[in-house]
Amino acid sequence: MISFLLKVWNTFLDILFPKICLSCQKFIKENSLLCANCLKSISINNALACPTCFARLPDNKKICHFENNFLFGAASSYENSAIRELIHALKFKRIEKASVILSSFLIKYARLANLNLENFFVVPMPISKQRFRERGFNQSELIAKKFAAAFSLPLKNCLFRIKNSQPQSEIKSKELRMKNVSGCFQAENSVYNKNIILIDDVFTTGVTAGEAVKTLRAAGASKIIVLVTAKA
Repeated sequence: MISFLLKVWNTFLDILFPKICLSCQKFIKENSLLCANCLKSISINNALACPTCFARLPDNKKICHFENNFLFGAASSYENSAIRELIHALKFKRIEKASVILSSFLIKYARLANLNLENFFVVPMPISKQRFRERGFNQSELIAKKFAAAFSLPLKNCLFRIKNSQPQSEIKSKELRMKNVSGCFQAENSVYNKNIILIDDVFTTGVTAGEAVKTLRAAGASKIIVLVTAKA
């Protein structure tokens, strides 16, 4: 009886508030945020890349721009409207369900790229306390938790944002972006001699990731891989 009433209630809600795809705005029947066609439009990468020139790295080994002391991987491209809408839904509309889909892309990417994640632990890109209060969650942490669980890796919140800087998306100049995040992170001593997978939602100029890596290196971190759901 209860299951029947729930079914009737859900049907009523579907009529009153029909589900639409975040990307193409078409009505959808499935309990998802994207329609099947928009999901299919998302291409998942299968290799790590150089964080400077974004060249694919054969065997996931550094072959260029050795001044960048971390490896980089993006599951997909921010140019894809479906990916873009998912990230916007998570960050600005607070639709936490989007993190489930985004994390699934990152998990699939890591498997396609055949990443050796043994002896790594997962660290989410931190947000400021003020941003956390406004949003109610750290979107990168939601993605990182699911990623860590999929590979049975420990997750540690050992990197902190100690300055509430202006959102990078509001700053066009790379030089001003660098100044904006300079000194904004602090890392625990527990990262010393540890291998870290730093997870974020999107990679634009790489300034934020670079500052985070710099902070982790200063605290003695060993290998660092930056993984994001999309590269702009």
